[in-house]
Amino acid sequence: MAIINIVLLSPFRLFKKKDEAVELKRDIDARSLLRNGTNSLTVSDALRLMQHIESERIKSLASNLSPIKESVIKSLGSIERVVNNLDREDIKLEEARFKPIVENSKRTVVSSLRREASSDLPLLQSIHEVKRFKEKLESIIDRFGEVSGSHNRVMNVFMKKYAGKLKGEFETLSSLLKETKSLTSEFEEENSVIVKSIDLLNILSQKITSIKANEDKIENTCREIETLKYELDELKNQLSSLENSTQFKEFHRNLEQIDAVEKEKQEFHRNITDLYSHVSRAFTKYSYGMTKDTLGRLRVLTEEPWKIFDDAEASSYTSLLVEIQKAVKSGKIKLKDSERTIHYMEIILKSLPDHKHKIKSINVILNALHENKNGLVVNKSKELKDDIRICSNRLGDLEQSLDQLKKQLTENNSECEGLVMKIEDCILQITGKRYSLAT
Repeated sequence: MAIINIVLLSPFRLFKKKDEAVELKRDIDARSLLRNGTNSLTVSDALRLMQHIESERIKSLASNLSPIKESVIKSLGSIERVVNNLDREDIKLEEARFKPIVENSKRTVVSSLRREASSDLPLLQSIHEVKRFKEKLESIIDRFGEVSGSHNRVMNVFMKKYAGKLKGEFETLSSLLKETKSLTSEFEEENSVIVKSIDLLNILSQKITSIKANEDKIENTCREIETLKYELDELKNQLSSLENSTQFKEFHRNLEQIDAVEKEKQEFHRNITDLYSHVSRAFTKYSYGMTKDTLGRLRVLTEEPWKIFDDAEASSYTSLLVEIQKAVKSGKIKLKDSERTIHYMEIILKSLPDHKHKIKSINVILNALHENKNGLVVNKSKELKDDIRICSNRLGDLEQSLDQLKKQLTENNSECEGLVMKIEDCILQITGKRYSLAT
């Protein structure tokens, strides 16, 4: 009977295999770029190439640091063994009074050094882990230095055998740290050009995306401008046709007639006001002690005398004028030029029928002209003019926006040219080969 082995893959392992496959493909693609004779790279190709070179350099750095890490582990192991032996050692003292000091120092040294010696060191699979390894090694040596410095005299006097061994291991670790710093500094110096080129490539990629979006906006704006220009021409043609129509011309003639009659009406008002101004002093004198209603009528006679012909109570104004005339004639109202005032009062009273007829005639004509206005034509003309104004404003805004977009596009293209030159120089410095970057 056949036995079937079923292997369950955890999701973590599955994703890890996928990531490894992607990384492997990237490395293969990057290596092929270095091998083939092409002198042109796309932005994505250049990024892939820089990332591959950086990855290879990190692997090389990790490979160089690996024996150092092994030596560090070995040295920490030796320190731990020394510390364990020290912990077990029963230190003989000639004078009992030193025992508390020695025992305290011993406990502190053993505790601190054992903790540092058993530290877990980071892996060396990424630049971040390499930095952590260097920082951890620095921390360990600093801590060893603090402990040995604080208990230096006690160690050299009462634990001299262990002090010598620990000093040797400390010197070994210091030498290993110095070597680590040298390798990482050398890597960072060489890798700075790659980091710079990757940063520049990312900026360039963003600029290219921005340029593409900018070009799309320009294209859409141009289309919208053309559409608006067509709509504006159509609106202007419609307005021109309307203004050249018989109805619109009749409407304008009507407006001219209304304007002429309105001017005639205003002239009539001025003449009436001038005529009544000759008796204004009589109106003022008569107003003393009068009722509110009478005062209101006197105000109309003084300020807007033409309104007495529109009032349903026109007869009350006539009676009031007659009363004022009588008051002047009888001397009840005393004026320096009473004869002149009486003369103008007679003119006013005699002209009332003619003036009433005149204002009525003007109002009849105006009402007829206003009724004859074509409201549809007027509304359509106003609507078209409003649409033309809105369309023109929108067109102006779009043209201004288009100019700004073109300016931005020119600036972005110029910046891209500068970035391309810098990146090509970086790639030449890194690979020793002059590549042309295609954007």
